[in-house]
Amino acid sequence: MDNIYILVNKIDREYIEKNFDILLESLYLQRKEAVLRFNNNNAAYTSLSAGLLLMEAYRKIYGVSGQNISIEKGEYGKPYIVGNEEFKFNLSHSGDYVVIAYTKDKDVNALGIDIERIRSEESDMMVAHRFFTKDEIDYISDGLECSDEDTRFYKIWTMKEAYIKMTGKGLSTRLDSFNVYPDELKISGAASSDKAYNADVPYNNLKTDIKIMDGYIVTVCVDSIGEIKLIYDKYA
Repeated sequence: MDNIYILVNKIDREYIEKNFDILLESLYLQRKEAVLRFNNNNAAYTSLSAGLLLMEAYRKIYGVSGQNISIEKGEYGKPYIVGNEEFKFNLSHSGDYVVIAYTKDKDVNALGIDIERIRSEESDMMVAHRFFTKDEIDYISDGLECSDEDTRFYKIWTMKEAYIKMTGKGLSTRLDSFNVYPDELKISGAASSDKAYNADVPYNNLKTDIKIMDGYIVTVCVDSIGEIKLIYDKYA
């Protein structure tokens, strides 16, 4: 069984502000430079937290700090660690949280994670009609309360985002080119590496998990030929 680890970090902005210089110096070079490019403190603190979370995940796997890692990006912008391509990871952030999914198990081909704060926006259904499939729009509309519709919208949104981040193709994949079914944790119409898109065909190697916590939804998608075990942990 392949272990997929998920670290969840609630950003302590007050602590970061007080210890900014020390934390910044502990980062790997590329992340340090990225943090310094931000003019907005909130964005800088989020980026710093993401860097620290990646380094903690790396330390848990390899037993070293990760301060000397170097990041490159694939054809569609998905990052990987040079020289440690077997270490698969994906980061996401929203509001007060940063999350990372990671593993180095050989049977795991790829993974993706997305987190979003559940909120009520008048524009949500406009977004759904523009980017979601008819089945997905019907699923949202079947919510009995407005809060149900909001939760269903973000289940779909995070599931789609986690999937396209897993594939590494990002927004080059049309969000309405495949159906997600949050209650069944299934995706159909997703094209695997050796199959063309087919709206009726499920992606059988895909494993998906959705969690709701503290007003946020976290969705993880994993492409693995074996069984997986998802292990969640808080990072402080």
